[in-house]
Amino acid sequence: MAQVPARRVSKEIVRAARRQRAARLYTAKKERWAFRLRRLRRAVLAVGAIFVAALTTALILGGLTFATTVLVTLLAFVVFCLLAIYPSAPRTRAGDLHGTELAELAGSTEIWLEGKRRALPNAAVDAIDMIGVHLEQLAPQLATMEETGPAAREVRKLLSEHLPSLVDSYTRIPPSLRARPGTSGLSPNEQLVDGLCVISDEIEAMSEDLSRNDVDALATRNRFLETKYIDARDPG
Repeated sequence: MAQVPARRVSKEIVRAARRQRAARLYTAKKERWAFRLRRLRRAVLAVGAIFVAALTTALILGGLTFATTVLVTLLAFVVFCLLAIYPSAPRTRAGDLHGTELAELAGSTEIWLEGKRRALPNAAVDAIDMIGVHLEQLAPQLATMEETGPAAREVRKLLSEHLPSLVDSYTRIPPSLRARPGTSGLSPNEQLVDGLCVISDEIEAMSEDLSRNDVDALATRNRFLETKYIDARDPG
């Protein structure tokens, strides 16, 4: 049975993961408010345009009837309400991960998983936080990866198929049965935590594999520089 990351790593790493999560949530909150303000500004501009058009028409025609004024006011009210509410703030769904560009896949997966946090048990908190940390480490690596390469396919399969499938399978279980042991002796809660731990470890391993290639390339460049410049200056 996989261990919860908090038992395998130091408390400092877990606390750091939660601080990073808090920073990401703060940024996401600011982005949501910026989106709402843009939506509100658009609604105000639309209402202003309606009243300007009505005023221009009134000047041309020498005035508007009471009924027309009421209709214009109602139209402005309806337009304001619609534009102030729609479109709703974008939310990442599991199905959207399949079509997400590889460079944005880690961030989109983290946003999707964060949206599922409340539906998951408290025991899964540490595993979710560690997945967030590993996804943040993986994100810049995916930005430079070839979309059609074998490594990209493995990353996409893990993040857009295995992880959503695990979480969705758990959320489909009735809440009253989630703490009850199954035929394997583990409850759905325990199976979920184990699965999240495995995925967290796999994301970390993928990131390390990708980093190892970068480290090897850097070491090769360093040896080349030493041979070309340092050894060339060595009188011996």
